[in-house]
Amino acid sequence: MRNSQFFAALAVGALFGSSVLLAMRGHDLDLLYLRLKQAQQQIEQLEEDNRKLKSDLSSAQKRNVRKLRKIRVEVGQAPDEFVKLKVQETVKNRLRTLLDRDLALLEESPAIIHKLVEDVPIPFQEQAIKVRVHSLVIGETTTLFVNADWETAALKQERITPD
Repeated sequence: MRNSQFFAALAVGALFGSSVLLAMRGHDLDLLYLRLKQAQQQIEQLEEDNRKLKSDLSSAQKRNVRKLRKIRVEVGQAPDEFVKLKVQETVKNRLRTLLDRDLALLEESPAIIHKLVEDVPIPFQEQAIKVRVHSLVIGETTTLFVNADWETAALKQERITPD
């Protein structure tokens, strides 16, 4: 009988101990499950924030208008280096009014640049320089490739017209 009581007590103790261990592990498992749920909610919230930010970025890019930021003038052919410098300076000054304007305006009608640059001769050392736009690259940095030469018709008009 003693043996049976011993085995019964041992069995009750083992059952009691295993139930305590099971309860502790169950509690740990519940905590892990709770953390998993919190992490899933956080992921869903971050994905929602990501979608909102992407839509905001998309709408901002649609609203963001590309603008003319800088003008570069490259003079290919000119009588001399002084004429090149004068042409670069004058053309940049004439086009300065287009800075910070919408590029769509220039892309739709690049003739604006041609009219501002080519129609008015540049006075230089009692002579006039005519400028012809050879090539035009329109972008945030717009580049003009121009050629310069002496204007003979303008000289005749200046001499005929009294000041």
